[in-house]
Parts: sequence; structure tokens; C-alpha cells
Amino acid sequence: MPFALAFAGKPGGAGVRRLRWRAMDFHYRPSTSDAHVAYECFLHGKRCAYASRNLPDAAEVKTVVDVGSNVGASILFWRSVYPAASIYGFEPEPGNFAMLRRNTEKLRDVRVFNEALGDATGEMKFIQSPGAGNEGGWSMYQRGAQGGEKEVVLPVVRGEEKMRTLGIDRIDVLKVDTEGAERVVIAGLGPRLLASTRYVCGELHGERDFELLDYLERNGFKIGVRKNLRSVLFNFEARR
Repeated sequence: MPFALAFAGKPGGAGVRRLRWRAMDFHYRPSTSDAHVAYECFLHGKRCAYASRNLPDAAEVKTVVDVGSNVGASILFWRSVYPAASIYGFEPEPGNFAMLRRNTEKLRDVRVFNEALGDATGEMKFIQSPGAGNEGGWSMYQRGAQGGEKEVVLPVVRGEEKMRTLGIDRIDVLKVDTEGAERVVIAGLGPRLLASTRYVCGELHGERDFELLDYLERNGFKIGVRKNLRSVLFNFEARR
């Protein structure tokens, strides 16, 4: 019942609560959008955000890179789909990252980083989502922002540089959900690493969406999009 109330947006009080799913623990903050993230990532059955019949076979996937990991719900989904893969998660916002680390610390072969990936190394200003249902969302772009939203300057690392540091020269599954910066993140991987990436998925937020899909198509991917009628956002996937 506490999770249902949190998902419904009912006041849940302070602190952190736990949900058990497929022998994994998901910790969430009742007063935030954490419950919605869990529902979209792994509690929505066949309609989960990243569930797709086009996903690569588990036996063929060795490396999953999750950019915009938020509090870790998507990583729990990837761990359930790809039990033998190495998973790397990136989340720049400190509050979300603390939850991400807590939700993944007991998962085998999962590494998480308190950084954003982009097309240049440095720092960048992030704006908190103005949407009441997306309290955990931070981005360099925020549609609907009125100017009074909370802002924070966070570290950004060029994706190509970070992958080289980690010894990653091939990505089997790349998930990017960065509140509008998807094109920047993917371009930052560089042409060589993108050429060795098999599958890409994420969310479209109305920022250079067609440019992103065209970029992927020109780099050899077949593109697909799908939309939930209850959401203004689109999910996309791209596979070689």
C-alpha cells in the first residue's frame, strides 16, 4: 500500500522505503517521483519503458551503458534482462545519485558514476524539472521552466573519453534518458564507438528529436518510436 500511495502522488512522509522486485531491492523516496520511475521501468509489464522485442538476446550482451540512470530503476530492469552483462550507470544529480548507489550496491557487476556524459568535458548548469510529477528530473533543457526553478552546476565528461578510461570499446545496449540532451550524449561517444554500438534506446523530450533520429539513421541504425497516449513523451529505439 505505501508504494501505491507514493505512485498515486499521495503524501508519503519523509525517509526512504523499500520495494522488493525479482530478488532485488528498490529504495524510493515517497515524496518524489521515484515510484513513477519504478512503475515505468519495471512494474508496467510488457509496456515498461525499455521492454521491446527488438532488444538484443541476453547471450549476446556483455556491456550495457545507462546514461541518465536517475535512482536506478532502469538498471534493475537491465539486470533482470541481462544477468551476465556489465552495467555502467551515469547520474549527475547528487540526490538521485545517492539513491542510485543505494539501489545498485548489491548488484553484481554494476558500476555507477556521479557524472553526466556529454560532447565536452567540463561543467554544465542543470535545471530541475518544473513538472510536479518529475521531481527527480534535471536537464540542461527544461521546457515549461519559468525561471525560478532550482539550478545546480554539475560535472560533465565527454562520453568517448569516459568510455576509453573504463576500457569500453563496444556497447551492446545504450540507454539514454537525459531530459532533452540525448543528441549531445550520443554525439559525444564519437563515431568509432557509435559504430560498435548495437542497440540504442531512450526517451524523446522535444529537443532536437528529429535531428537525433536522423543522426542515428545516418550512422547505420534502423529507427523505431512508440508513444503512450497518457504521456507527451516518445520512446525511441535504434538497432543495427
